[in-house]
Amino acid sequence: MRAILAGGLVLGVGCTLTLAAWNDSEFAAGTFTASSFQIESSVNSGGAWLAHPTSGSAATMAFNAAGMSPSSVNYAPIWIRTTAGSLSGTLTLRGASNDNAALAAALAYRVVRYSSGTCDSSQFTAGASYLVGTSASKVPLTTSGSATAVAANSLSPTQMCFEVTMLASADNSLQGATVTATWEIKGTPDS
Repeated sequence: MRAILAGGLVLGVGCTLTLAAWNDSEFAAGTFTASSFQIESSVNSGGAWLAHPTSGSAATMAFNAAGMSPSSVNYAPIWIRTTAGSLSGTLTLRGASNDNAALAAALAYRVVRYSSGTCDSSQFTAGASYLVGTSASKVPLTTSGSATAVAANSLSPTQMCFEVTMLASADNSLQGATVTATWEIKGTPDS
């Protein structure tokens, strides 16, 4: 009986050792590259393009703003575009920070998006595309604007025309004062 049991155990072990399974594998890999979204600006109507990513490196718009008096108006363009290879996106103008609250409060502004012509009073018509203010109203420098599109891959710059006015009610004590207003134009990619 022991011999039969031992034989059965050996047979069982032998069966386990002789079982085999064929196998094979396939592998697949994918390479992923992150998209890019970067913007740059030009303050001379597309003559030179540079990145100004911080308030300390802000582009200097060409306002003719020396010697402003009550009711005087100044204009300056800034063009924004994406860099080569960048996604399209949305631009949002943030209200300005400033270094002289009293003088900043005596200034009002509005901004339009335009596609041709010079950045001057002719851009501020009733049918213009206002990002800040309206054809009938100017707002404080600290007012943020509405969003506008920016094209992908350096195509079709978004042209903005700023109009800054010293209020007729500006206080006499502001004579000779200076203020630097710094706006942020925040870019957000579409995807």
